[in-house]
Amino acid sequence: MKDILDRIAYFFFYLFVQLVSLLPFRMLYWLSNVFYFLCYYVVGYRRKVVYSNLKSAFPEKGEEERKAIEKESYKWFCDIILESVKAFRMTVDDLNERMKYENMDLMRSYIEQGKSVYLDMAHTGAWEWVPNIYLNYFPDIVGAELYRHVKNKYIDEFLLKGRQRFGTMVIPKDKALFPLSRLHRDGKIFGIGLLADQTPSRSNLHFWTDFLNHDTAFLQGPERLAKVTKSAVIYLDFRREKRGYYICRFVDITADASLEPDGEVTKRYANLLEQSIRRAPAIWFWTHRRWKYDHQQIIREDAAKEAAKQAKTAEDKKA
Repeated sequence: MKDILDRIAYFFFYLFVQLVSLLPFRMLYWLSNVFYFLCYYVVGYRRKVVYSNLKSAFPEKGEEERKAIEKESYKWFCDIILESVKAFRMTVDDLNERMKYENMDLMRSYIEQGKSVYLDMAHTGAWEWVPNIYLNYFPDIVGAELYRHVKNKYIDEFLLKGRQRFGTMVIPKDKALFPLSRLHRDGKIFGIGLLADQTPSRSNLHFWTDFLNHDTAFLQGPERLAKVTKSAVIYLDFRREKRGYYICRFVDITADASLEPDGEVTKRYANLLEQSIRRAPAIWFWTHRRWKYDHQQIIREDAAKEAAKQAKTAEDKKA
């Protein structure tokens, strides 16, 4: 029964992708306007979450200014979803026309030094339009990206093929250490793009830093992978010129993550991301619960668990 439902879901997903990706950009944005009206005014998709996030991130801004950012963020949210779908049919020339790069010589210099490069990104700008840089600008290195499998195996296979169409090596997110370590061990230079702004799971709340007026937990996986492979780390700073046109600037974080103190690479990434968000707050995903964990509460919970564990151990020894 599950397989039948997965096939049905895949059929409608595939139909949606094929139809949307065929639309010229003018019609794509007309459709995005319709989605925005439905999403914001009719369905009210996560409006309470967005309102709460913006209010706590920008307490210095007035209610009207935050409301304007909220509306613009929903418009961009609908745009970026359709732009990501459109990417399935965009050629390298299409992508080059709509995505311009600045300071790319930074990455080129690291590659010439024999260093692999981690490209730390966030859910801001057109991150789905980046993988073509390996084929177009750095054909002599291994281009890679991390990927989280979806439960529907038919949709998963379709998405994987789409991500591999520019020759990109796609690595499961939870199995990244071995293939990247092997590339490093074999002396192969690689570039890998990572979205590093997801909220960590409860079991991975290891690094906290000040971010948008909050003590915020960040994933340390990207930093740890870069340390293992002694790689350079670059932040990709996106700016949107207008609908469907972006500039991506390469910003240096470190020449060798293995030489940095623990947490320093992640902290620099968080600082750069905050600068990007403050410059253009509307082009970041505010629909996620960004601050669902309270650091002090987590400390208390962990301390209570440790105390209970020690008490249990003491009781077992007495018995």
